[in-house]
Amino acid sequence: MHTGLAAGLAVALLALAGCGADDPGTTATSASPSASSSAPTATTSAPSPTTSTPAPTTAKPKPKPKPKPSKATSTTSTSPTALAPVPAKGAQPTVRFPKNQPAQGGGANAQVSAIPDSVWQRMVGYSWTKGCPVGRSGLRYVTVNFWGFDGKRSRGAIVVNKNVASATARAFTRLYEQQFRIRQMRPMDSTWGKNPKGPGANDYAAMDADNTSAFNCRYVGGEEERKQYSNHAYGSAIDVNDFENPYIADGGTIYPDAYYAHRRSPAPGVFSSSSSAAVRAFTREGMTWGGRWSHPDYQHFDAR
Repeated sequence: MHTGLAAGLAVALLALAGCGADDPGTTATSASPSASSSAPTATTSAPSPTTSTPAPTTAKPKPKPKPKPSKATSTTSTSPTALAPVPAKGAQPTVRFPKNQPAQGGGANAQVSAIPDSVWQRMVGYSWTKGCPVGRSGLRYVTVNFWGFDGKRSRGAIVVNKNVASATARAFTRLYEQQFRIRQMRPMDSTWGKNPKGPGANDYAAMDADNTSAFNCRYVGGEEERKQYSNHAYGSAIDVNDFENPYIADGGTIYPDAYYAHRRSPAPGVFSSSSSAAVRAFTREGMTWGGRWSHPDYQHFDAR
């Protein structure tokens, strides 16, 4: 019995050893397919470099912004640098297109200053003499751009009383903005010579040349025998475009020419009526227009 029992135990132990060895083997075998199948999955999921990089030819260029118009182009279209010359019509002054100084700066560019020494030297003994009711300190020199009868932008100068200098600059600025024509604008001085009928520079020569001016220490034009100082002797009166805006004196004499005396319709350089923009350029400053007087002085504006 002891021998048989020992043999039975030996067989049982061998059977148990075989069962324990099967578990690790089975586990290793089942894990092996999982490891081998994961490799191709990783390879398949990795993106191809050729597929992921977009072709450079498919990119669209950005549209270029449209150029904006320059300020210079806009200014040129609204601000003329010249006008057409005024055609000759009827009577003409001694000089149709005077040689004026060129314009300075933009617009009217009106400026008020003391009378320069060079200008005063030409005035002394002509438009100003000892005993005149106003001296140099009471006068001012106004320079301003204007539109000439030749169509060019020109620059002129006028001497006025200091009390009306700013108003004068504003009035001529309005004329410029209206493109009102002015033949020439020069101070009364030795250029015109001496007045043959009394003190002052020769206003008759200036009227014949259609000159625009103000201060001139003289008597009332056409009535020198009365020896009454004109308001021009105070620098408070302005004459503009004498030829287009003549003066009809008390006795009926017309200075400087009768052609425009009864042609008061709107025309270049003409003050046609009290309601015209050109006349209102001065009356808005409190000046009186001589065109409404019983003996019309169409060229004359009085600030007194």
